[in-house]
Amino acid sequence: MTYIIAGFGRFGRLALERLLKRKPESHIVVVDDRADLADVQQFPHVAGVCGDAAEFLIQSAFLDEDDIVIPMVPFHLAAAYVLARDPAIRETALPPALDALLPNPVRLNPSTVTCSRADFVCPDNCPEDDVCSVTGEPRLEPLHKAIEQLKLSKCNIVVQRSYQILPGVGGYPFGELDRLPALITKGKNALATSCRCHGILTGLER
Repeated sequence: MTYIIAGFGRFGRLALERLLKRKPESHIVVVDDRADLADVQQFPHVAGVCGDAAEFLIQSAFLDEDDIVIPMVPFHLAAAYVLARDPAIRETALPPALDALLPNPVRLNPSTVTCSRADFVCPDNCPEDDVCSVTGEPRLEPLHKAIEQLKLSKCNIVVQRSYQILPGVGGYPFGELDRLPALITKGKNALATSCRCHGILTGLER
Protein backbone atom coordinates (compact mmCIF):
# COMPACT_ATOMS: atom_id res chain seq x y z
CA MET A 1 0.00 0.00 0.00
CA THR A 2 1.14 3.53 -0.81
CA TYR A 3 0.23 6.62 1.22
CA ILE A 4 0.10 9.85 -0.76
CA ILE A 5 0.48 12.93 1.41
CA ALA A 6 -0.85 15.83 -0.65
CA GLY A 7 0.69 18.98 0.80
CA PHE A 8 3.79 19.39 2.96
CA GLY A 9 3.00 22.26 5.28
CA ARG A 10 2.65 21.88 9.02
CA PHE A 11 -0.01 19.17 8.89
CA GLY A 12 1.59 17.33 6.00
CA ARG A 13 4.79 17.10 8.03
CA LEU A 14 2.84 15.84 11.03
CA ALA A 15 1.23 13.17 8.84
CA LEU A 16 4.64 12.05 7.58
CA GLU A 17 6.13 11.94 11.08
CA ARG A 18 3.24 9.86 12.41
CA LEU A 19 3.23 7.46 9.49
CA LEU A 20 6.98 6.93 9.83
CA LYS A 21 6.59 6.25 13.54
CA ARG A 22 3.56 3.94 13.38
CA LYS A 23 4.01 2.39 9.92
CA PRO A 24 7.77 2.59 9.27
CA GLU A 25 7.78 0.10 6.39
CA SER A 26 5.08 1.92 4.42
CA HIS A 27 5.72 3.34 0.97
CA ILE A 28 4.96 7.07 1.18
CA VAL A 29 4.82 9.73 -1.53
CA VAL A 30 4.79 13.41 -0.54
CA VAL A 31 3.46 15.80 -3.20
CA ASP A 32 3.69 19.60 -3.04
CA ASP A 33 4.23 22.25 -5.68
CA ARG A 34 5.78 24.82 -3.36
CA ALA A 35 7.41 23.19 -0.32
CA ASP A 36 11.04 22.09 -0.13
CA LEU A 37 10.90 18.30 -0.29
CA ALA A 38 14.64 17.66 -0.03
CA ASP A 39 14.46 16.48 3.57
CA VAL A 40 11.96 13.69 2.84
CA GLN A 41 14.53 11.85 0.74
CA GLN A 42 16.48 10.83 3.84
CA PHE A 43 13.76 8.38 4.85
CA PRO A 44 13.54 4.88 3.36
CA HIS A 45 10.38 4.21 1.34
CA VAL A 46 9.59 7.96 1.07
CA ALA A 47 9.56 9.85 -2.24
CA GLY A 48 9.09 13.57 -2.74
CA VAL A 49 7.32 14.87 -5.84
CA CYS A 50 7.24 18.56 -6.73
CA GLY A 51 3.99 19.20 -8.53
CA ASP A 52 0.26 19.79 -8.36
CA ALA A 53 -1.42 17.18 -6.16
CA ALA A 54 -4.53 16.70 -8.32
CA GLU A 55 -2.50 16.36 -11.51
CA PHE A 56 -0.16 13.90 -9.83
CA LEU A 57 -3.10 11.71 -8.79
CA ILE A 58 -4.52 11.79 -12.31
CA GLN A 59 -1.25 11.02 -14.09
CA SER A 60 0.18 8.38 -11.72
CA ALA A 61 -0.49 5.05 -13.36
CA PHE A 62 1.14 3.13 -10.49
CA LEU A 63 -1.59 3.97 -7.96
CA ASP A 64 -3.91 1.18 -6.84
CA GLU A 65 -7.49 1.53 -5.62
CA ASP A 66 -6.45 0.71 -2.06
CA ASP A 67 -3.69 3.33 -1.88
CA ILE A 68 -4.53 6.07 0.61
CA VAL A 69 -4.70 9.76 -0.25
CA ILE A 70 -4.08 12.07 2.73
CA PRO A 71 -5.21 15.61 1.80
CA MET A 72 -3.11 18.25 3.56
CA VAL A 73 -3.30 20.96 0.91
CA PRO A 74 -4.91 24.37 1.63
CA PHE A 75 -7.78 23.69 -0.79
CA HIS A 76 -10.46 21.06 -1.38
CA LEU A 77 -8.44 18.29 -3.01
CA ALA A 78 -11.38 16.09 -3.96
CA ALA A 79 -13.03 18.97 -5.82
CA ALA A 80 -9.75 19.91 -7.52
CA TYR A 81 -9.34 16.28 -8.63
CA VAL A 82 -12.86 16.10 -10.08
CA LEU A 83 -12.42 19.41 -11.92
CA ALA A 84 -9.07 18.32 -13.37
CA ARG A 85 -10.42 14.89 -14.38
CA ASP A 86 -13.58 15.97 -16.17
CA PRO A 87 -13.67 19.11 -18.35
CA ALA A 88 -17.48 18.90 -18.46
CA ILE A 89 -17.60 19.85 -14.78
CA ARG A 90 -17.04 23.39 -13.54
CA GLU A 91 -16.98 25.07 -10.16
CA THR A 92 -20.13 26.96 -9.21
CA ALA A 93 -21.58 28.86 -6.26
CA LEU A 94 -23.16 26.83 -3.48
CA PRO A 95 -26.77 27.72 -2.60
CA PRO A 96 -26.85 30.24 0.29
CA ALA A 97 -29.48 28.05 1.99
CA LEU A 98 -26.82 25.39 2.56
CA ASP A 99 -25.09 27.37 5.31
CA ALA A 100 -28.09 27.14 7.63
CA LEU A 101 -28.00 23.34 7.38
CA LEU A 102 -24.35 23.00 8.45
CA PRO A 103 -22.74 23.30 11.90
CA ASN A 104 -20.52 26.37 12.32
CA PRO A 105 -20.24 27.14 8.59
CA VAL A 106 -17.49 29.40 7.24
CA ARG A 107 -17.65 30.56 3.63
CA LEU A 108 -14.21 30.61 2.00
CA ASN A 109 -15.69 31.92 -1.26
CA PRO A 110 -19.06 31.65 -3.05
CA SER A 111 -18.36 28.05 -4.11
CA THR A 112 -16.73 26.62 -0.97
CA VAL A 113 -17.80 26.37 2.66
CA THR A 114 -16.19 24.61 5.62
CA CYS A 115 -18.10 23.36 8.64
CA SER A 116 -17.39 21.69 11.95
CA ARG A 117 -19.14 20.12 14.91
CA ALA A 118 -16.56 21.92 17.07
CA ASP A 119 -16.61 25.63 17.88
CA PHE A 120 -13.06 25.38 19.26
CA VAL A 121 -9.63 24.41 17.93
CA CYS A 122 -9.32 20.63 18.04
CA PRO A 123 -6.06 18.94 19.10
CA ASP A 124 -3.96 17.83 16.11
CA ASN A 125 -3.86 14.27 17.47
CA CYS A 126 -7.60 13.75 17.99
CA PRO A 127 -8.40 10.01 18.18
CA GLU A 128 -11.97 10.50 16.84
CA ASP A 129 -13.40 8.33 19.64
CA ASP A 130 -17.08 8.09 20.55
CA VAL A 131 -16.45 10.71 23.26
CA CYS A 132 -14.92 14.10 22.39
CA SER A 133 -11.44 14.39 23.93
CA VAL A 134 -11.97 18.12 24.58
CA THR A 135 -15.52 18.37 25.93
CA GLY A 136 -15.92 14.87 27.34
CA GLU A 137 -19.35 14.72 25.71
CA PRO A 138 -20.58 11.88 23.46
CA ARG A 139 -20.15 12.75 19.80
CA LEU A 140 -23.20 13.48 17.67
CA GLU A 141 -24.05 11.64 14.48
CA PRO A 142 -20.95 11.60 12.23
CA LEU A 143 -20.90 14.72 10.09
CA HIS A 144 -20.27 12.81 6.88
CA LYS A 145 -23.55 10.92 7.44
CA ALA A 146 -25.44 14.10 8.32
CA ILE A 147 -24.26 15.80 5.11
CA GLU A 148 -25.28 12.77 3.03
CA GLN A 149 -28.82 13.08 4.41
CA LEU A 150 -29.24 16.79 3.67
CA LYS A 151 -32.07 17.77 1.38
CA LEU A 152 -31.15 20.69 -0.84
CA SER A 153 -33.49 21.83 -3.59
CA LYS A 154 -32.12 21.17 -7.11
CA CYS A 155 -28.71 20.23 -5.78
CA ASN A 156 -27.21 16.73 -5.68
CA ILE A 157 -25.03 16.02 -2.64
CA VAL A 158 -21.97 13.79 -2.97
CA VAL A 159 -19.85 12.93 0.07
CA GLN A 160 -16.31 11.60 0.15
CA ARG A 161 -15.77 10.26 3.64
CA SER A 162 -12.41 10.92 5.26
CA TYR A 163 -11.35 7.92 7.34
CA GLN A 164 -8.98 8.21 10.27
CA ILE A 165 -5.64 6.66 9.37
CA LEU A 166 -3.89 7.68 12.59
CA PRO A 167 -4.86 10.16 15.33
CA GLY A 168 -5.03 13.54 13.61
CA VAL A 169 -4.44 12.02 10.16
CA GLY A 170 -7.34 11.35 7.80
CA GLY A 171 -7.60 10.16 4.23
CA TYR A 172 -9.47 8.02 1.74
CA PRO A 173 -8.74 5.25 -0.76
CA PHE A 174 -7.66 6.43 -4.19
CA GLY A 175 -10.32 4.22 -5.74
CA GLU A 176 -13.09 6.15 -3.97
CA LEU A 177 -11.62 9.46 -5.11
CA ASP A 178 -11.33 8.18 -8.67
CA ARG A 179 -15.04 7.32 -8.78
CA LEU A 180 -16.22 10.79 -7.73
CA PRO A 181 -16.46 12.35 -11.22
CA ALA A 182 -19.05 9.74 -12.23
CA LEU A 183 -21.21 10.73 -9.23
CA ILE A 184 -21.46 14.37 -10.32
CA THR A 185 -24.85 14.61 -12.00
CA LYS A 186 -26.15 17.06 -14.58
CA GLY A 187 -26.97 20.36 -12.94
CA LYS A 188 -25.78 21.58 -9.54
CA ASN A 189 -23.90 19.43 -7.06
CA ALA A 190 -22.34 19.93 -3.64
CA LEU A 191 -19.24 17.78 -3.25
CA ALA A 192 -18.21 17.27 0.38
CA THR A 193 -15.18 15.74 2.02
CA SER A 194 -16.00 15.03 5.64
CA CYS A 195 -14.81 13.06 8.63
CA ARG A 196 -16.72 12.58 11.85
CA CYS A 197 -16.60 16.22 12.92
CA HIS A 198 -15.30 18.44 10.09
CA GLY A 199 -16.15 18.98 6.46
CA ILE A 200 -15.57 21.06 3.36
CA LEU A 201 -18.06 21.43 0.51
CA THR A 202 -17.58 22.79 -2.99
CA GLY A 203 -20.20 23.60 -5.60
CA LEU A 204 -19.80 21.77 -8.92
CA GLU A 205 -21.96 21.84 -12.03
CA ARG A 206 -22.06 19.47 -14.99
